[in-house]
Order: sequence, then structure tokens, then C-alpha cells
Amino acid sequence: MPNFQESLHHMRDDLVAFTERISLRDLLGILLGSAIVAVGMQGVIIPAGLLTGGVSGVAIIVARLTAWDIGLLYLLMNIPIFIAGFRSISYRFALYSLVGTLSLSGFLTLFAWLGVNFGVDDLLLSTVLGGVITGLGSGINLRCHGSGGGLDIIAVMMKRYRGVNIGSTMMAGNIIVLAAFLFFSNIEMVLFSAIGFFISSRTIDAVESGLSVTKTAFIISSQNEEIRTHIMENLHRGCTIIDGHGGWSGQDYKVIMVTVARNQLPHLKEIVFTFDQHAFVIVHDSTEVIGRGFKAGDADF
Repeated sequence: MPNFQESLHHMRDDLVAFTERISLRDLLGILLGSAIVAVGMQGVIIPAGLLTGGVSGVAIIVARLTAWDIGLLYLLMNIPIFIAGFRSISYRFALYSLVGTLSLSGFLTLFAWLGVNFGVDDLLLSTVLGGVITGLGSGINLRCHGSGGGLDIIAVMMKRYRGVNIGSTMMAGNIIVLAAFLFFSNIEMVLFSAIGFFISSRTIDAVESGLSVTKTAFIISSQNEEIRTHIMENLHRGCTIIDGHGGWSGQDYKVIMVTVARNQLPHLKEIVFTFDQHAFVIVHDSTEVIGRGFKAGDADF
């Protein structure tokens, strides 16, 4: 068995590896994101009688039944989730999620005490505004490699142990929350809450992946050398050359794969069809591109 000094040495090594992954910018971003989520909940969603997704939605339901503080309920509900999921997620994601959970709980309590309320009387406007604000805050948390805990950690656990897609777990959890809400509210409020879920999820995607969608093009042309050269010289984008084989013609050819910014797409087409008016081009959206010239890669969980 290892002695105390060896154990202490291993603990120190683990601590160094752990602290090296922590970023003050990420932590400040998580605090900001949690504050924005709490503003959206206390200022819009809760006064309108609507619901958020995940564990925070469960906390809202229980708070309405018991008159307990939502921030405290959210914190208590996350304790068993953290205990169960701590070993399923990375140390950094665990720390960042802990910061997000504690800060969101604290901000919910603070803003309730301050009486934050945007005073939006229209239910549809409350749904849209609440979804956008909470989605903005949650997106900032995810962009900073953290979360508010709750359903996010459960989703990662299901991915690790059961192979269930994270999005599927989130959707299933939100459906369960909405079904439970139906017992304590009416169908109209449930449907408006569901619309808010959708708006929030789309806002999260926009914030986490960025508003600028890149384009990936596959180009099949007999003039592939000229096209490739001008793409690199004029657009300053690298290309990947893929060996292709025509299923109908039986001929071998080269396929150029290139990813460009959306505003570079017209220039790309101009280059391609200047050299070959009969070129075959396939273009599709790439919501996230990680690598040189685009977004730096990093582990999320």
C-alpha cells in the first residue's frame, strides 16, 4: 500500500493538473451567465406563471406549492445530482458547474429579495423575453465550459454510462417537467412554457456556437488544381483533397473540401465557376468548426 507521502504526492500532482485547467475569464463568464438566467426567471418567467426547463423548473413548481425560496430549493435539488455525477464529468466541468449552481441559487434568492420584476403583462411577450434572457445566460455558461448543474449533469451521466444523446436526455427531462406542470396549471400555461423552452434552446445554440454560421463546400471539377490554388491565395483558406470515384461514370477524380466564412461564399463560387462552368458544388451549413482559422478546440466535459 502507498504510504502517506506517496499519497500526498499524487494528490499534489492531481491538484496541479486540475488548477491548470481553470480560467478566471470562464469563472467570471459563468457568474455573468447565472446572473442573467436569474434575472430572466425572477423578472419575467416566474411573475408570468411560466416554467423553465430542467431542475429549475421543478424548483419553481415546488416553490409554488410550498412557498419555499426557489434559490434554496434549486441548491438542495442539485446536491444529490452532484454526488451521483461527480465521477462522470471532468474536474473542470464539475467545478464550473458547482460555481454555476451556487451563483444561480444565490442570484435567484437575491433578485427575489430585491423584488426584480420587469412588469410584462402580456403572456406571449413574457414567453419570448423570458426564453431569450434565460437562453442567453445559459449559452454564456456553456460557452465558458460550465453549466448551471441539474439536468446538464444528468445528461452527461446518461451519455457516459448509457450512450444516450445529451439532447435526447434534455428533451426527455423537459417533457417530464412539463407533464408534471400540467397537474398544477392549465394547458395554456404548459404550451406557452414549451414555446419558451424552444426559444431558450435556440438562443443557447446561437450564443454557444456563435451567430456566424460557416459554410463547407465540396467541389468536383476537372480544374481542381487551379481552383485549389486560387482558394488558398485569395480566400486564405486551406483545402482538403479527397479521392473520388464516379458511381455512374466510373471515372476517378479529386474532390476539394473547403470551409469558409459565410461572407466568403460568393467569392468562392466566383473562383470555382470562373475556371469551370460545369463544376459540381455542394454547400452546407457548418454550425461549429474547430481548428486553425476558426475556433480553438478544448474539452467541454
